[in-house]
Amino acid sequence: MKKPCLHLFTPLALILLFFLPVFFASGSEAAIAYKVKRGDSFYSVAKKYHVSLNDLMNANPSSAKGMKPGDKIIVPTQKKETHKKPKSVDSPKDTISQENGIADKAIESSNTSPRDIYHLVKKGDNLSSIAHKYSITAIELRELNGLNKSAKLKTGQRLLVKSSGPNIYTVKKGDTIWKIAKKYNIDAEELMEINEMDSPSLKTGQKLYLEEDQSVIAELQNNEILTKNLEEELKNIPKSDEFTKKSLQEKLTLFAKKLLNIPYKFGGNSILGIDCSAYVKKVYGLLGLNLPRTAREQFNEGETIDKEELSMGDLVFFRTYASFPSHVGIYLGNNLFIHASSKGKRVKVDNLDAPYFVKRFIGAKRLLNDENKSLDAQNYN
Repeated sequence: MKKPCLHLFTPLALILLFFLPVFFASGSEAAIAYKVKRGDSFYSVAKKYHVSLNDLMNANPSSAKGMKPGDKIIVPTQKKETHKKPKSVDSPKDTISQENGIADKAIESSNTSPRDIYHLVKKGDNLSSIAHKYSITAIELRELNGLNKSAKLKTGQRLLVKSSGPNIYTVKKGDTIWKIAKKYNIDAEELMEINEMDSPSLKTGQKLYLEEDQSVIAELQNNEILTKNLEEELKNIPKSDEFTKKSLQEKLTLFAKKLLNIPYKFGGNSILGIDCSAYVKKVYGLLGLNLPRTAREQFNEGETIDKEELSMGDLVFFRTYASFPSHVGIYLGNNLFIHASSKGKRVKVDNLDAPYFVKRFIGAKRLLNDENKSLDAQNYN
């Protein structure tokens, strides 16, 4: 009986041992082994394969400090999941002390949001000790309560130690954008977008919003424009005689302004929450022009024009949280443009001359031209 040729199977076994963890890293979901090319970044690879930046970073911890051409990284399979809200930082457990007959306890105000947490001052308390107890700084504690540096505390005084506003994180030494995002269960890319960051670099003491201001979003979602069944209204606009007489540019800006004040939501694509590129795609879609979903892809569409040549309906692009085009809006004329703003938390009009946008502007594209006129006539006449 011949002995099995083990030396023939050894290379195959080694190959399987290398690739099996890649293909079965997440249960039955397959991953992709990607060879890094010149100019690649975690941002560009994540966008290319439609996966979250956070998942990509977690799958390649050894490459977290950077990638070089020729490196091999693992691209995890895109997961279908609902948006995860960041976890609120738990306040310390309530403790009660009978010292001096006063309860040393963090209490929730019955007249405010459940996230408003207060501390009752007891004898011996000071700003530093209270701040340390609730994992905040003395400066934040003073700001929350409108106190100056020389303010003295009184026994029985009630201090706000956690506000009902959006969660804010103070960057500590050694923090990275990916560590913070992972800690609060959100994407690093989303965290950068919420805070309008140009790069993932952080400074000790820097304040980061961990979530969009939900109170603003709730207010906007109760706005009259959203309670009217806006989608139905948009469908009826083209039926009017006045609309058919308008130019293609005027029709586009009319649709764009009809969506003013709908809430901004990172990754959203409906009137209950929309991001910049989804907003542009929707407005152009109402004219029958189909655009790609992302700002980066939209930047490859149309004719490149100079800033001085801008006219109504042109797209204006900016670099915000990434090195590639990551924000887009529609030019309205007079240096104004309309966009879904992460900072304003809604679709709003801004000025191109504002310092924030001057610094980040990277170009403009024209999509409305003579070729679109026949399409326009076909759709609405």
